[in-house]
Amino acid sequence: MEKEDKRGIFFGVIGVLTLIVAIIGASFAYFSINANSRKDALTVNAASVKIKYLEGDQIAINNLIPSTQEIALETQRRALNGEKYTGDDGQQHDYLLCKDDKNYTVCGVYDFELQNNGENPVDIKAYVIPTALQEAVKDEQNPENNKDAEIGFTNLKFIMFDRTNADDKSNGTTLYTGTVNYNESGFGLLDTDIAKTTNIAGNGTTKKYRLFFWLDEKGEANNAEQGATFKGTVHIDLAGAENSNITGRADTLP
Repeated sequence: MEKEDKRGIFFGVIGVLTLIVAIIGASFAYFSINANSRKDALTVNAASVKIKYLEGDQIAINNLIPSTQEIALETQRRALNGEKYTGDDGQQHDYLLCKDDKNYTVCGVYDFELQNNGENPVDIKAYVIPTALQEAVKDEQNPENNKDAEIGFTNLKFIMFDRTNADDKSNGTTLYTGTVNYNESGFGLLDTDIAKTTNIAGNGTTKKYRLFFWLDEKGEANNAEQGATFKGTVHIDLAGAENSNITGRADTLP
């Protein structure tokens, strides 16, 4: 990648960063996302499904800064392709996944896969149930226990990819692009309709999926998201499979 292109990736968010820093002083805004809670990191509502956690059971993306979708995807692409840049020390360095040119986090990635070992195809639906935001804690007797109320994102976006036939450098096919919300009923990963399904054929068919998150750059609208958080549980519901015939795994990428 040309040096000019590399600089341009950071320049795309510098206006928002400057605005945030001017408001909160010397420190940058702290954004965090927890894509699924540790207790129920990936919940499957069928006795025939087993999830194996290979790299831990939760994704935590801390200090997320606003960016455009294009910038976020580019920071992922150049890292997956093993591209390098020349640092201030004159040495070649690897680009890091989801890190911009100033080493700020602009995205998060979560992979999982399911395999149907039965003879019959099955339909699955994929959705997220958000964890309720915590209310403020006011303890006059023990003020050290006081906590501010949690605030939610309004511009946290995601893309659901099907990576079944993709190589390690590709996200595969886009299934759905949506906005994270805090509705108690949850939000779909395949469609605005939470009941939307996709099919997995039988006889050992494996489907691979990727969730890609970023905080969409919206200028002044991002100010209200300083300190925002999101926690939720990814649910994969399956029907019509024989017991023990479907297995799955979930990975947290670095």
